Amino acid sequence: MALVAMAAPLEQPHYVILITIDGMRAEMVDDPLMPSPFLKMMSRDGLRIQRVTGIPPAETYPSHTTIVTGATPAQHHIYYNRPFMWNQDVPRISYWYADSIAVPTIWQRAHEAGMKTASLFWPVSTGSPYIDYNVPEFWSLDYSCDQMEYIKPWCAPLGILDELEQNACGKLNTITYQAGSLQRDGRTAAMANYLMNHYQPRLMTIHLITTDYSQHALGTHSQELLQDMASCDHAVGTIIENLRLTGRMDSTLVVVCGDHGFCDYYQTLSPNVWLTRAGLLSEQPGGDWKACFYSSGNTSFLYLRKAGDNKTLRRVRQLLANLPANERALFRVVEKDELTAKGADPAVALALEPVVGVSVTNNRTGEVVEQKRGGTHGFISGQDITTLIAYGAGVTPGHQDSIAQTAIAPWLLQLLGIK
Repeated sequence: MALVAMAAPLEQPHYVILITIDGMRAEMVDDPLMPSPFLKMMSRDGLRIQRVTGIPPAETYPSHTTIVTGATPAQHHIYYNRPFMWNQDVPRISYWYADSIAVPTIWQRAHEAGMKTASLFWPVSTGSPYIDYNVPEFWSLDYSCDQMEYIKPWCAPLGILDELEQNACGKLNTITYQAGSLQRDGRTAAMANYLMNHYQPRLMTIHLITTDYSQHALGTHSQELLQDMASCDHAVGTIIENLRLTGRMDSTLVVVCGDHGFCDYYQTLSPNVWLTRAGLLSEQPGGDWKACFYSSGNTSFLYLRKAGDNKTLRRVRQLLANLPANERALFRVVEKDELTAKGADPAVALALEPVVGVSVTNNRTGEVVEQKRGGTHGFISGQDITTLIAYGAGVTPGHQDSIAQTAIAPWLLQLLGIK
């Protein structure tokens, strides 16, 4: 079902604020033990979409790009958080730059319609000419440097991050704004409120990340996650309160959604170990190879060094078919037609999706299966679905069962009156 059918606007909102909570699950809103009073209020009084089905893989960068484009990775070309580098030993770069996106974004459409736009720490937004006030998610590979000083030349307009530090959030550094820090969400909300109060962007996108860190490290149930959830919820509440205090709540739609959900795992699976043992992949990046699994999110995508190398592909299939039963039971093979239908990278020959409770790695040596615990996401079949809440102007309160993540961008443009 299309989201627009449920959420036909009562009145066009003048402002739209889109907030993502990284790794947001429906349980974070619905569980009475979760410290999320603002999200619970928004769900009760606004429009709630219980399940949002993501794209392959359900991972931060491709999912965020789908949210702002309405396109799949095959269309927008942001396939993973970090690009597959064809067995090369390269730094851990990410898809940072907005010009990597191959289709129009909601920032572009709003900007072309004469609307001011703003964004805070959104993936794949660096250098976007369509975001008037932009502090992108971007960092130096030299982790010893002052990361906040490093990104200032990449912010728009030049000097905006200094202005935010002076007037909204205080000095940002590795202590006050490190990834996963409880301080980060509140300071991001303070920046958002300053931009709204002083520059009135018609469209603002905001990425809150803290809940992703604790779930990766400790799974979906931990004391740390409760603390992180309270931090994210308070940030959303601070933005809602500011809208009320400044008289903009009646003209603003606030949308809160996740980029993906999470599942607990208790074992890891390393399919590249099979390839190295079979002589199809070098033990170290940069060596000779014929095939390589790239585990991104919680799916392993098979790349062939030579396109159309059916001989190697047959060898990989035979290798998988002849695995011990205890290893073969840990995954399913995702064929090309399913990958194409769901919008994965067209260069992928096939993929391995583990069962729930298993996480995949890119390890090339060591044991194929190891005992380890944590949280993961990035399934093909949608075990890690997320959720969405829309609160404020332009939506009919109520509940809807499910939508595809690709429905969000066209719906937001419709609410802004942009075709």
